Amino acid sequence: MQMSPRAWILSALLCHGAAGWDVSVLRDFEKPGANTVAPLIADGTGGFLGVSSSGGASDAGVLFRVDGGDVQALHQFTGNGGDGPAAGLVSGGDGNFYGSTSSGGSGGFGLVFRYSPATGEVATVHDFAGGAEGSVPGALAAHSDGFLYGVTRAGGNNGHGTVFRISTAGAFTTLHHFTGTAGSDPCGPLVLAGGIFHGLCRSGGTAGVGTAFRITTAGGFTHLFDFTGGAGARPGASPDGGLVLHSSGKLVGTTEFGGSSGFGTAFTFTTDAVPVFTALHSFSDPTGSQPVGSLVEGNDGQLYGACAAGGDSGFGNLFRLSIAGVHAALHDFAGVDGASPRAGLTKDAAGVFHGVTSAGGPGQLGVVFSLTTAGVFAVDAAMSPTEGFIPSGAPVSDGAGGWVFPLARGGSEGAGAIARYDGVSETLTAHPLTAAAGDTPDGALTVLNGTMFGIAARGGSVDRGTAFTFDPGTGATALLADFNTSAGSLAEGPLTPAAGALFGVAREGGASARGTFYRLTTGGTRTRIVSFTGTIGTAPGRDPRGPVVLAPNQSFYGITALGGASNTGVIYKVNALGTYSQIAAFGVTGPRLPDGGLTLAADGLIYGTCRSGGTDDAGVLIRIDPANDTWETVASFEPATASEPVGGLLASADGAVTGVTASGHVFRFAPATGLEILADLGAPGEAADESNLIHHAGIAELPDGALLVTTPAGGAGGGGGLLLVSAAPDTPLAVWKLGLLGSADAPNTADPDGDRVPTIVEYALDTDPSIPGVAPQPVLQDGRLQIVVPRNPEHSDVIYIVEVASDLAGPWLPLAVSEGGKPFSGPGYVSGDAPTPGIKAVLLRDLMDAGGGPRRFLRFRVMTPDGLPLVVWKQTHFGDPWADDHADPDHDGRSNLLEYFAGTLPNTPDTGGQLGLSIQAGQADLALVRDPSRPDITIVVEAADTLSGPWEILSFSQQGAPFTGPAYLSGETGSPSPMSILLRDPEPVSGRPSRFFRIHVTR
Repeated sequence: MQMSPRAWILSALLCHGAAGWDVSVLRDFEKPGANTVAPLIADGTGGFLGVSSSGGASDAGVLFRVDGGDVQALHQFTGNGGDGPAAGLVSGGDGNFYGSTSSGGSGGFGLVFRYSPATGEVATVHDFAGGAEGSVPGALAAHSDGFLYGVTRAGGNNGHGTVFRISTAGAFTTLHHFTGTAGSDPCGPLVLAGGIFHGLCRSGGTAGVGTAFRITTAGGFTHLFDFTGGAGARPGASPDGGLVLHSSGKLVGTTEFGGSSGFGTAFTFTTDAVPVFTALHSFSDPTGSQPVGSLVEGNDGQLYGACAAGGDSGFGNLFRLSIAGVHAALHDFAGVDGASPRAGLTKDAAGVFHGVTSAGGPGQLGVVFSLTTAGVFAVDAAMSPTEGFIPSGAPVSDGAGGWVFPLARGGSEGAGAIARYDGVSETLTAHPLTAAAGDTPDGALTVLNGTMFGIAARGGSVDRGTAFTFDPGTGATALLADFNTSAGSLAEGPLTPAAGALFGVAREGGASARGTFYRLTTGGTRTRIVSFTGTIGTAPGRDPRGPVVLAPNQSFYGITALGGASNTGVIYKVNALGTYSQIAAFGVTGPRLPDGGLTLAADGLIYGTCRSGGTDDAGVLIRIDPANDTWETVASFEPATASEPVGGLLASADGAVTGVTASGHVFRFAPATGLEILADLGAPGEAADESNLIHHAGIAELPDGALLVTTPAGGAGGGGGLLLVSAAPDTPLAVWKLGLLGSADAPNTADPDGDRVPTIVEYALDTDPSIPGVAPQPVLQDGRLQIVVPRNPEHSDVIYIVEVASDLAGPWLPLAVSEGGKPFSGPGYVSGDAPTPGIKAVLLRDLMDAGGGPRRFLRFRVMTPDGLPLVVWKQTHFGDPWADDHADPDHDGRSNLLEYFAGTLPNTPDTGGQLGLSIQAGQADLALVRDPSRPDITIVVEAADTLSGPWEILSFSQQGAPFTGPAYLSGETGSPSPMSILLRDPEPVSGRPSRFFRIHVTR
């Protein structure tokens, strides 16, 4: 209705759909860090801090703490927040620790980060921009001037690296650009000697094998000398660690290569203006080779270090070296106690050395060790989580209230574990496997005659896998059968019981190396029944997937992931006599590439999945009728909701089958109702281990109909989890719909009474959805738009939003918001609301006069909070999904809504604004970041000549849409990742006494 030439009123009623199933995490498993090449540092509380350069939830590395025999992950690096920390931490003297990542950050060139033990938070101090600023930052060194000094191993003006200075607040200065001639690829931390930093370059110089240099805190650089390789005046090549200032006043270091044997050297040089170089030792393979990491001086004045290779077993060793060059090997690594130490050593207050290996130990993830000056060595902790990680099969009831499932990796022996979850006490106990009994358990366990049987893909006497038994009462595992290539290797569970024996498949091995179908007795005798032959031959198929199904006709039915005429998989049958027949070969299009076994449903039909094919080529559910050996596609998956079904299916007593997709969704199919997507697990349904063996999620059904689901990846620790998927409890909205519409699942957007007011709005307004009515109408009162909205505090599961705009295209700015049953709040005038029971008639009025200014519009929205990123963010940080948008709990001048937009922490004070400002050609350029993963906010950038206004809109991004407006310049890419947006004020800055800019973030 038009109220004046410039005042318009609009009532818009919108909604947001709800999900019917809840997902809760019962157990998170930690994917550990890997490839630890950085030294430990004492944290001042009896423990040590370290970083792994890979592994972790995002395979970007982990910050961890070692305390005795326990290794605890403190932070998972994420790529944008840093990737590949390869240098140790340093104390900043402010109670925090500082480190660097070799890549990642906003530009992918690495960053400097701060870790606060007090809060547990990790924050970026500086993002490297590459180019002249450098890239691949290395170790940092603290100075008494309060700054940190470090090197970048690449970039700079000449592409050979830099030396930089940075404050703990992030003030950054490049001090030197390496030229190649005087050094390239600076390595190791800088070390002070005589008030001047000294350092090494891994390459560059006359021979191209490294240099030494000194540099002042002001950037005064001196090239000291070049290494000469295998011989010459300064033997050595490619130093890997930094220098150490010995109590004799000399600087001591090592090179990884060069010297008389080519396996590295140790050397000293003086701090004179023209340093005196002395070769101390040339390393050789039998006594340890490739010294890496910085040396450490012991309380006895001797130097202690590590070699990454050589020694008795070739896995590296620890050594002692006098300042005169007398060398002694102290401990040779044997693999089981660690291998390839590349991080050097750290000395504690008692003079004991501590270090970490990059490999060896359980699961080949390395160990934390200690060494005394007397040469006493001890393994203190394993980098492999003793509990295990990567759940690799469905939970199976143990008949005593517990659920048992395999963990493919980790465990105290590094070969994986069998976990038992007690649903009553909500505790989990992991029982380790050993390589002899089986390594990498894969697939659910099978119960036959009261015994639990499992399959390991690797391990055993020839490392081709095993079958094992597990006793959930005692936690004991025992080898049942060693697998070999002839009968089939790389097997996966679950096994299928039949006629007192167990039947299964192996993905490799057999006569044609294409996999096998075999029989296993409870006494451990394995017999190959079928040897698959690939694309042709007598038994087409390759890479069979378990489980197989024993149909009522006493034939086994199975599926292969590859093979057949098109090499996209086959459906096969093996009858009671062991005779193979092909039922179908998948084609190059249509259903193909099955990635899980088959399941016998309650109606006697057999179900399976293909990860490709269907209407959108996102996968299909297939059904086989064993009565006539026909098959059909019964459902297609859609990329928008769930795609690529993988792993096995669960058959329920009601005839339905349930499964998981690679996209991490749980689905259910029943012949009467079709395909239904139940839940988003928030984690992928499949994951690869370090050797690229794929593991799948698994599902079990509880007596009450809820689902226990294992995921092989995702979760806070990245190592997968045990999840409970259950029907969502009835919300007030669901109860209301059930009572008035007869169905709790009635669509929110429906309009059964035809009054053009959707169901969810009827609920919010407390009107009857089956009787036509009229929604609240905005009116113009005294030149301003206003509306009266009924608010029922009992309707706490919806959000009421009243917004205004000066253009139908937006941006829409909220007058007031009510969520969680709380009173309306916001910048608009609100009257008639209070935090008391009972329905309120709330008056909401625009603050802007609509009579003489631009046109004004008003709209009223209702939505449910399900899946809104802001609601999830509030729950995460405050434990309250309805925390106030406008509160500022950390008192840093940023409201919660601004913190959410900026990606900062609402409980930790931050500095700096959201807008970066620079002047280009007389106009103001404004820089900010838009994160498409936060589509539930509107960002408005405004400008004015005075603080009192009037403020004009330069550009805006509404509800996750790209920026638009007269000021937009560049940066919108359509990427799902955060993007840097550049805006330019159309008005010139010159000639104006002042120009002000501000940013609004609203719902």
